[in-house]
Amino acid sequence: MRKQVAYAAIGLLVLAFLGFAAEKARDIYNGTLEQRVDALASIQPGLGTVMIEYGNRFTDAYFAAKGGNWGLAQYQIKEATEIQEVGEITRPGKAGLLKGFEHTYLDPLMEAIEAQDWTLFQERFDAAVNGCNGCHAATGHPYIKYTLPEKPVEAYIDFNLKSKPKVNPEEGEEEGK
Repeated sequence: MRKQVAYAAIGLLVLAFLGFAAEKARDIYNGTLEQRVDALASIQPGLGTVMIEYGNRFTDAYFAAKGGNWGLAQYQIKEATEIQEVGEITRPGKAGLLKGFEHTYLDPLMEAIEAQDWTLFQERFDAAVNGCNGCHAATGHPYIKYTLPEKPVEAYIDFNLKSKPKVNPEEGEEEGK
């Protein structure tokens, strides 16, 4: 019985040591530059995390356009494209699909926003939803199906505030701030 307790204690100590060593290996403040970069890379969000924000902004763009808040719709699509870049960097194998979706669906959606054309926006939004769901199915995630909710995600924003899109959506935006 004592041997079993001793073995169990030694086993726990070994596990604790290995856990401590693993934590040190993932320390972003210590180790070689390569170890620190690897530690940072290991905690980057996957596409699932990125897609939550992407979907929220996509949804809010719809309600903004519907309410005539074209500036907000433009902002949300621009921000969705920016969060997509995180996915392109952290999951480079999916970068081509993401860029393809952007050029095929988001660019035309942005054109409808800039034209402030609700009918065209609705048509292109529906096409983007179909493209979105098709991409999910094609990448082995047929159980992820986007459907437009009854209400916007950010219910505290005034989606009916009348605004126009900016000629240059990047205007007034400072990179990195």
